[in-house]
Amino acid sequence: MKTSIITVILLALCAFIFAPSVSAHGSTKPLHGGVVKVEHEMVFELVRAETGVSLYLRDHGKPYPAKKVTGNIIVLANGKKSDAQLRYVGDNKLTANIAIADGAKVLVKVKESSHHSVTVRFTF
Repeated sequence: MKTSIITVILLALCAFIFAPSVSAHGSTKPLHGGVVKVEHEMVFELVRAETGVSLYLRDHGKPYPAKKVTGNIIVLANGKKSDAQLRYVGDNKLTANIAIADGAKVLVKVKESSHHSVTVRFTF
């Protein structure tokens, strides 16, 4: 009796340990070298560059069409607040002309015409 209970427990533990990890909303691995956050069942990747930032949207692992998405970005760094509008540039990408310093806190607020707004917080 003890042997069968121990066998069942060991099999259950093995199933949990070796079960493949599944993400219901797609991978959260950065595809463009940015910082990834998941909010409201969507994946947001914020990429900073010298000339500005890019925001990539994904839903269930697929690029989310950003044509009808509007938004803004607020950067809090070194005791100063900066903000800029995000603009659509193609496919699932929005951009803004704003710099993000190391250690900055960033708030991104996006809205699609038929949905409520979503706020995503990033730290660099």
